Amino acid sequence: MQSFDWGQFIASTFSVLLLLCGALWWVKRNRGFSANGMDDKRIQVLEALPLSLKHKMVLIQVDNQMVLASVSPAEVKTLHAWTQEASHAA
Repeated sequence: MQSFDWGQFIASTFSVLLLLCGALWWVKRNRGFSANGMDDKRIQVLEALPLSLKHKMVLIQVDNQMVLASVSPAEVKTLHAWTQEASHAA
């Protein structure tokens, strides 16, 4: 009967946990994984509406300006742009 190697088990488990923590750190650093990670970014995609498989409409906020854009693989077109002050006044 084969004996169980506890040292190898602990080392393997620690290695897997270390790799998992490293992967989560990388995702958080590069993609803003946390809920408050989007608060400090100047450019935010607020909403995206798929129109077809390759086309979508996106609402983008840059500082206090909102931009409605049409996105396709070949181009990005601005449909409308306005400031937040103008949108609150209406």
